[in-house]
Amino acid sequence: MKFLQSAIAMALLVNAAIAGSALAAEPDPWNVYQDGLPDSANALRFNIDACVEISRQHVDPAGKQAWENAKEPLANELRDAIGLLPWPEKTPLNVQVTGRADRDGYTIENIAFESFPGFYVTANLYVPKGIEEPMPAIVVTAGHAMEEGKNYDLYRTAQLGLVRQGYVVLAYDPVGQGERRLRGNGHAVSYPAMLVGHTNLRYMLWDSIRSVDYLETRADVDPKRIGIAGNSGGGLNTMYAMPVESRFAAGASFCCLCSYEAWIKDGGNHCICNHLPGIAQHMEQFQFVGLAAPRPFMAGNGQKDPIFPIVGTRDTIRRAQQIYGLYDSADQVALSEAPAGHGWSKPLREAGYGWFNRFLQGRGDGSPVAEPEIPLEDRSSKDLYVFKDGKLPADAKTYVDLVREEADRLVQGYADVPSDADEYAAWAKDLRGKLWETLGGKPVEFESAPADHGAFDWEGRSVKRLSLRTERDLEVPALLIQPEDAQGPLPLVIVLDAGGKQAAMKSETVGRLLDQPIAVLALDVRSLGEGKVNPNQCASDAIVLGRPLLAQQAWDVISAARTLSGQEAFGKVAVYGRGSTGLIAMLAAALSDEIDAVATQWTIGSFVDAIADPLPQPMWVYAPNLLKVADVSQLAALCAPRPLLLANPVDGKKSSLSDADGKVLFDPVLAAYRATAAESGAQLATGKESDQAAGDFLIKTLLP
Repeated sequence: MKFLQSAIAMALLVNAAIAGSALAAEPDPWNVYQDGLPDSANALRFNIDACVEISRQHVDPAGKQAWENAKEPLANELRDAIGLLPWPEKTPLNVQVTGRADRDGYTIENIAFESFPGFYVTANLYVPKGIEEPMPAIVVTAGHAMEEGKNYDLYRTAQLGLVRQGYVVLAYDPVGQGERRLRGNGHAVSYPAMLVGHTNLRYMLWDSIRSVDYLETRADVDPKRIGIAGNSGGGLNTMYAMPVESRFAAGASFCCLCSYEAWIKDGGNHCICNHLPGIAQHMEQFQFVGLAAPRPFMAGNGQKDPIFPIVGTRDTIRRAQQIYGLYDSADQVALSEAPAGHGWSKPLREAGYGWFNRFLQGRGDGSPVAEPEIPLEDRSSKDLYVFKDGKLPADAKTYVDLVREEADRLVQGYADVPSDADEYAAWAKDLRGKLWETLGGKPVEFESAPADHGAFDWEGRSVKRLSLRTERDLEVPALLIQPEDAQGPLPLVIVLDAGGKQAAMKSETVGRLLDQPIAVLALDVRSLGEGKVNPNQCASDAIVLGRPLLAQQAWDVISAARTLSGQEAFGKVAVYGRGSTGLIAMLAAALSDEIDAVATQWTIGSFVDAIADPLPQPMWVYAPNLLKVADVSQLAALCAPRPLLLANPVDGKKSSLSDADGKVLFDPVLAAYRATAAESGAQLATGKESDQAAGDFLIKTLLP
C-alpha cells in the first residue's frame, strides 16, 4: 500500500512538473504538434478508449443455463490469461519449520515451502491456543509492502485480528517482497514473464494454492474451512484465487476489486501484476467473481480510493449478485464500503471478521465484528522471520530463473526453419498466422493521406512535419526530408529510434543517407518520441486490451510504408531500426511484404536475453506469449527473400553477441534465405565494421 501511495504522489508531482515546464518552454521545431500532443496522437488515450469500449460489450447472463454454458470457457480463458492453463505440476513442498515462538493467546511458526522446485515461499503461521478441534484457516496475502511483506504493520494487525477470532492464519511473502525481496524477483519481471505466457498473478496464485496444500496436511486445520483474504495486491490475489481454486471456502478481497472499465478509465497507473493479457477481450470482473458462485465472496473498498474507483466496485458486485442469485445465494456476495482511501482500514478489517465468522464458523449474521486493540511487536523480532540470517537458501531460484527455464524450453522446441522453397513458404504462412493471432489480430487497414503540419529548415534542408493516420482513432507524427533536386520516384527509408525523430535524424547513418538521392522519414511510432506517454500505463493497458504495444508500433510502420509507397514520389521502402526499435522494424517486415528491406543496429538478438531483473529492454518490447511462437531469429527468417541486415546485435547487457551466439541467431535466418534463393540477401555485421554497415547496406540496397 505504501508503495502505491508513494507512486501516486510521485506521479502527481511529475505530472505537475511536466505541465509547468510545458507552459514555460518554447515550441520545439522538431515536434509535429506545436501546441502539444493531441488526443488523436495519444497512444495511452487510444488504449484506454479501446479497453473501455470492449469492456462494455460483456453482458449479464440471460439465465442459469446460459451461465452454466459460459462458465467453463470463461474459467479456461481466465486461467490461460493468468498462465495456469494447463495446471503446473504439483511438486513436493519440502516444508521447513525454522522456528516457533509463544505469544499470549497464539503461537507463531516460521515456515518455508517450495511452491515450485527451489522457489521458496516464506510464511508465518499463527495458531490460536486452547482450541482442540480442527480450526478454520485463512491464507492472508500481502499487498505492495515491498520491504516488509507479510510483516507490514497493517497486515499483521489483520492477521492477528483473525487469530483472535479463532482462525489459523498463514501469512506469506509474495514474490519480490519481504524475505523474498532480491534481484531476480522484482515485480516488473511480469513483463518478460509474459513472453512465455506467465504473469505475476501466476506465481502469486500458485503460492496461495500451495498454501492450501500445506494447510491440508495439518491436523489442527479443517480442510473444508479454508478462506483467503488480502488487501491491495493481496486483494488482487484473493479475487482471482477464488474462481481459480475451489478449495477456498470463502474469500474477502480488500481495496482491489473494481471493473476493468472504471479501473482502466479512471484508476490511473497500476503495477503490472494487475494486468492479464487480453483479459478485456474475454470478460469483465463481475464474470470472474461469478465463477466462484455460490462460495461466499466479499469485496471491501474505500469510497475515496483513487486507484480502484468505488463506482466500478459497486457495479461489479451488483452484477455478480445476479449470477449468485441464479444459485439462490445472492446474499453470499457483498460489498463493504468505508469512508476512506486506499488501505486495509479498521472498518474493512472488521467487516472481514464478520464475513468469515458467518461462513467459516457459523456464527453471526455477517455483520462487522469490533476489533479490539491489537498491540504489535517490533518488526525486527527474529520470531517474525523464517530465515534468521536474512538469506534464502543457496539453492533458491528466482522468478527470472523460472521464466528463463520456460523460455529455453520453448525456444528449443521450435521447428527448424526449412531450407526447401515449398516447405519454407508453408512454414512462413503458418508462422505469420500464429503471430497475428498471438499479437491480437491484424488491425483494419486505414487509408488516409499524410497531413501536412508545415516545415522548418535544418542544416540547409527543408524538413516537413507530417502526421500519418495508422488506425481509425490514432495518428503518429513524422518528419520527412526529400532531396530537392532528385528525379523520379525516390527510395524511402523509415527510421526508428527510441529517442525520437530528432535522435534518428541526427544519427550518423541518416546523415549518410541524406547525402544520397534517398528520402528519409523519421517516424515516432505510438508512445515513443513526441508521442511519449506514461510507459508502464500505456504498455500495461495495451496488454489488457490484447494488442501488445510492440505489435501496435509495428502496425504503425506497416501503415506508414503502405501509405507512402502508394505515392508517386516514392519507390522502394526500407525500414531502419536502432536499438530496441530494431525489433519494431523486424516485426513489421516479418508481418508485411510491403517493406522492401530492413536493417537493425544494436538490437537484442533474442527475446530470451530480455528476461532479466531489472528490465534490460523497454516495457513495450514484451509482447505476451510471443516466445511461444517465435524468437528474433524466426522474425528475421520471415523477411526472406528481402534484403536484411542485422548490424551488431547485442545481448541482454547490450554487449555485442559472441561469435557462438551470433551463429545461433543467424543460422535459422540463412536457412530461410537459402530456401528463397537469396542467401546473399541476409547479412550479419559484427565488430568495428558494423558501425558503418547500416548506411552501406541501405545505400547499396536502394540505389542502382
